[in-house]
Amino acid sequence: MNYFNQHSFTLSAIIVYAVVAVTLLRDGVRFFDVVALVVMASAFGLSWLLLRPGPSTLTKMDAVEAELAAGKPTLLEFQSEY
Repeated sequence: MNYFNQHSFTLSAIIVYAVVAVTLLRDGVRFFDVVALVVMASAFGLSWLLLRPGPSTLTKMDAVEAELAAGKPTLLEFQSEY
């Protein structure tokens, strides 16, 4: 079950893509069907690249403690890739 949790976006995208591909291509391959599938695959890939968490700006514990002790309000945000 952990595998499905970690790869839910990828698995969902593959299933949705397959259903749309079968629906579009059931009456033959047409130019606009291929264009739609390419755009859809590009949208899935681009959204995965843009929405995944990036690297931390503070990697050392000393830097985190210094930011917390600076006297300014600080937002701590914890992210996981999964």
